[in-house]
Amino acid sequence: MAIARVIGVFCILVIISISSPSSLQAEGCEREKDIVMNKDGCYHNIESRLGDQFPKRHSHCCQTVRSADVNCICNKFTETDKTKIALSKWVNVARVCDNPLHRGTNCAGYRVPLRKKL
Repeated sequence: MAIARVIGVFCILVIISISSPSSLQAEGCEREKDIVMNKDGCYHNIESRLGDQFPKRHSHCCQTVRSADVNCICNKFTETDKTKIALSKWVNVARVCDNPLHRGTNCAGYRVPLRKKL
């Protein structure tokens, strides 16, 4: 009986340890996306009408983007987000902040250009 309890507790601990990293990663990506979409983050760089897609490298925006999983953030953009921002500006912000999306990547429906624009 005691061995069955030990095995049961062990199985629960294994399940928790396996599931925790992925949920933390998803939460971290969501948190980064929230910073990107915040007015104190990158929003003024990616907003569709007025955004300056070239943030300063020392800005809070670039500090966040530089260490972020930019592909994950792309996957977190909702339809509502996409009405407020220009995905092409997001791609440029990621590039300027030294964490570019790979050419050809599908970012929330926007295909990262295969060639640099001249």
